[in-house]
Amino acid sequence: MTTPRPSPSQAATRTSPPFDARPRAVILAAGDGGRLGAHTLTVPKPLVPLNGRAIVDYTLEGLVEAGVREAVVVTGYREAQVVAALADGAPPELSLAFVTNRRFHGGASLSLRAARSWCGDAPFLLVMSDHVLSGALVRRLAESAGDGSQSRVAADFGRRPPAYVEEATKLAVDDSARVTAIGKHLDTWQALDTGAFALAPSAWDALDAVPEDCELSVVFTELARREALFAADVSGAFWYDIDTADDLAAAAALLPLSNPRELAERRRS
Repeated sequence: MTTPRPSPSQAATRTSPPFDARPRAVILAAGDGGRLGAHTLTVPKPLVPLNGRAIVDYTLEGLVEAGVREAVVVTGYREAQVVAALADGAPPELSLAFVTNRRFHGGASLSLRAARSWCGDAPFLLVMSDHVLSGALVRRLAESAGDGSQSRVAADFGRRPPAYVEEATKLAVDDSARVTAIGKHLDTWQALDTGAFALAPSAWDALDAVPEDCELSVVFTELARREALFAADVSGAFWYDIDTADDLAAAAALLPLSNPRELAERRRS
């Protein structure tokens, strides 16, 4: 498998204000996290402890570091716990709203649909509450989106262990940075999907064109079919997708190395 780097697309002419000046975010947090087994029997997946903090705390912090000041959280499984924890424990710089996906046992497209009225016709960042995302990754994604007229996926062109790659969603990317295919079982691919997106308002057209209840990969496959999804190269920025107990343990081992400031503070305490 070859791994060519996508060449930067031409910078879009910016309108005022540029998307990366004040991005807003949608955080999907409705699923039941069944693959984590006993960890989610009484605790919703976003609140499962990871090195003494809730999984979602790391991504909330990353959003704030990237300049996000408004976000909507789509809840479902154990909704009251999620709302209570984030209403009290989210970073003070981040204003949170909440919407409910009552059909949270279905595909994640239902959660995205639940956020539509909050998003309106403005571009937005889309992140998953079970993907630990660094501020550097979110910032590079937002900056790559320019005025928000193109949809982008944060793409990692670096190396990952084979076991991790096997479970990851993959991206086929051409030499103009356009995503041509997305999925877990691609024969040829160049990058991994980190679970973070900067979506233009036209992404709703792709959502309207697919089945109401489906996985997000179906939505983004449709966006790619329309030649409307591009890769934002975030290689080297920390991220980790937590699906299983093994993922949780692996992320716990990596996180101290990914946040030198926090590690230094721990050593001083």
